[in-house]
Amino acid sequence: MATPKQQIPKNPIYTQQSPATPIHLYGSVVLRSGSNGSVPPAAMKNPMGQDMELLEIKFEVSGASPGAEPRVFGGTIWCELIMGSYKLTNGSIPVWNFGRAENILGEVKFDALNQTAHYAYSWRLPRPLFIPAGAVVTPNFTHTGFVQETLNVMVGYSARTVFTKPKRIYMPWVAKYASKVFNPITDADTDISTELDLVNPNSEVLHLQRFVGRTQRLSTLQASSETSQPVPSQFLQVRITDSYGRPVLRNYAPFRSVFGSLTRSWELDNGAILDPESYYIVNLRKDAMSIVSPLLENDSTQAFVSMVGWRELEKL
Repeated sequence: MATPKQQIPKNPIYTQQSPATPIHLYGSVVLRSGSNGSVPPAAMKNPMGQDMELLEIKFEVSGASPGAEPRVFGGTIWCELIMGSYKLTNGSIPVWNFGRAENILGEVKFDALNQTAHYAYSWRLPRPLFIPAGAVVTPNFTHTGFVQETLNVMVGYSARTVFTKPKRIYMPWVAKYASKVFNPITDADTDISTELDLVNPNSEVLHLQRFVGRTQRLSTLQASSETSQPVPSQFLQVRITDSYGRPVLRNYAPFRSVFGSLTRSWELDNGAILDPESYYIVNLRKDAMSIVSPLLENDSTQAFVSMVGWRELEKL
């Protein structure tokens, strides 16, 4: 008697529409010193004409021509993110102030073939951002002019195409405070943010993912990260209060003790909130540097503090 053929169950992956499929979008723009520019919107739009969710944004900055090795870092290029009538950022944000440093030493790589350096940063969104078919998150970039070189800016969106609409929309929000330039780097000085910097201007509660703190050293025709300077760990102190004057950080503390040395961030895990139309005030105290390398005497420094989170909307 013949053995009946075994019935192989159908794989639902091939018999049903997948609930989500990966998609990656990419664009670039070349910016002269002090200029603005946008990536073409079509490059950052789902080419399948379907809804998608944005999961991560990746930035890379480099010299635009072979032989260019400007030490630009993420404070040189700022980015404003807009989706239609919705602003995802409070103006332009330094590209290194969106996410935590996942690998602080890996943020820079040197291209020996073209003799140029590449600086990479990423932001894993606190919640996936639903983007309707035909809509686009437009990145508008600013070259701050800290260096004179023309720069190449690349941006990538890691996303997934989805076939069901979410019940809630999680809209990201990033705001920043950029301090004045402390010049010269050796002198004592102070600075303070305003009510318009680290602010939640929306009518919804802001759920906080993190604060990010970065500093950069400025010298003739170049900028660099804090790796080679002792300012944030020894000579830059920070104190933070909220809209009501309540202490978030009661006493002055070293900048790098608040925004960690390895991650450059203060992680909040989406567990803290900021009320609508509320803000934080950052006080900076730059102490005098009594012992300093002669290489630093004519340099200056600047600090950046960002607030990263999300608000919940019922619909777009």
